[in-house]
Amino acid sequence: MKEYIFNKKDYKNYQDFYKDLAIKMESIECQDYYDTSTFDFNPNILWEYMTCEFAYRKEFIKIILVGFDREKISNPKNIDDYGYSLIFKIFDLFIKEFPNNKLEFRMEEDNK
Repeated sequence: MKEYIFNKKDYKNYQDFYKDLAIKMESIECQDYYDTSTFDFNPNILWEYMTCEFAYRKEFIKIILVGFDREKISNPKNIDDYGYSLIFKIFDLFIKEFPNNKLEFRMEEDNK
């Protein structure tokens, strides 16, 4: 199972998060999607990429989110929280639809 670790302190905003997702998930090299360097900041493109690249190929992943306040983001009060909430909804849906994958929230980065 491949792990992807994302630490909130590495991002100024949700757009930076999309860019890092694209880099870490190696979508930039993929020619099949509209704009995989940022997923066009669109959760639908992120969903399509994740289902095609991981679920249908049965490549299981674990997404680890460090320092993200899930409760705060799920009740967004600004555009960044709203952007993050859309991404996390895609992650939640992905895990629900393809349960061999994992999603984990951590308050601090540890070496688990």
